[in-house]
Amino acid sequence: MPTETDTQQAAGWTARWALGWIALVAFLDTFAIVPVLAPYTQRALGATDAQAGSVLSLYSLANLLANFYSGVIIDRLGRRLPMSLSLFAAGILIALYPLAQRVEWLMILRTLHGATGAVFVPALFALVGEYGRANRTGAMGSVGALIGLVALLAPPIGGVIARNYGEPILFWGVAGLMGVAGVAALLLHEPHRPIHQRESIHPLEMWRFPTLRAIYLITFGMTFTMGVLTFALPILLQQAGYDAAYRGRLFGLLALISIVVMATLRRAGLLGGAPGRAQLGVAFLTVGALGLSLLAPSTGMWAVVTLYGVGFGLTFPAVHLAAFEGAPDARRGVSLALLHSFYSLGYVMGPAAAGVVGTAAAGYLGALVGAGAIVAARALRR
Repeated sequence: MPTETDTQQAAGWTARWALGWIALVAFLDTFAIVPVLAPYTQRALGATDAQAGSVLSLYSLANLLANFYSGVIIDRLGRRLPMSLSLFAAGILIALYPLAQRVEWLMILRTLHGATGAVFVPALFALVGEYGRANRTGAMGSVGALIGLVALLAPPIGGVIARNYGEPILFWGVAGLMGVAGVAALLLHEPHRPIHQRESIHPLEMWRFPTLRAIYLITFGMTFTMGVLTFALPILLQQAGYDAAYRGRLFGLLALISIVVMATLRRAGLLGGAPGRAQLGVAFLTVGALGLSLLAPSTGMWAVVTLYGVGFGLTFPAVHLAAFEGAPDARRGVSLALLHSFYSLGYVMGPAAAGVVGTAAAGYLGALVGAGAIVAARALRR
């Protein structure tokens, strides 16, 4: 007869497999769909460049705004049910993409889709932190490595499926996987956690904790510098005469280095703990951004993506761990959701600001913001 310990161990393994599957699937809509969405919008719906750009950016904007209150939902109602419902909703919305007959309809679907992502991503990281309490550093790193694996493999696989079978097949395939992830979320056993009894939960309550403020600023610095890279690197390489395949290899190297870094960071106190690792990671990103403006595209961009890979690999799991452990038990969902607001804000502002200052100066701007985030975070922690 199985003992209570055996049952708990089996439940733990089931939860880890389910969370791993959800982590793999939940980011497919970003890494598999986004690379083909703008060309599909223009070809199938006759969208202009501005409309195609809006279809992409509306997801991030809706995600950013919805994150202010998604944490309240998952702290009030638990992680499992809201995450499952949001995954089902995302699957339905993606399945409707090919049925949109006008670009305005697709914009509405993307907006609603962005709002659903504001629920299942913070809920995922909250559950990872709660299940991984024996080694949260390793748990966050493992999930980050899985997401990095999606970033590495999903764009080329999605491109091949769209080319050979058409974008609707890609959309419906991702939608089906989202539905399976929703079922996996329903099967999870949610760990016991304290339930806050107050009637009102305001997301900005987290801003009164200096450590959390520091982590949010570091997160913004991370995604701002990453956004600068996604804008400037392809243009610099294209101007130097390199084709799309070469650019893809560089971004693949970045993802691979990030995966290795996240998968090997297993000890909680390593490199000054989660806040220290996050600051060190943004320091790597800052130097990498500076290289965008100082190094020659012919050889220097390999060094740039190496620095970016190490920096992102250090920072991504560290900020999630710090946002989880730095918040009160009954506010961890709110803390992670607010973290993702700053995460989205950086990805929105980074490319936009880089476009304003121009490709040549984009690296300097990214380095300035990254260094400013480190200085502000250190001041707040003191």
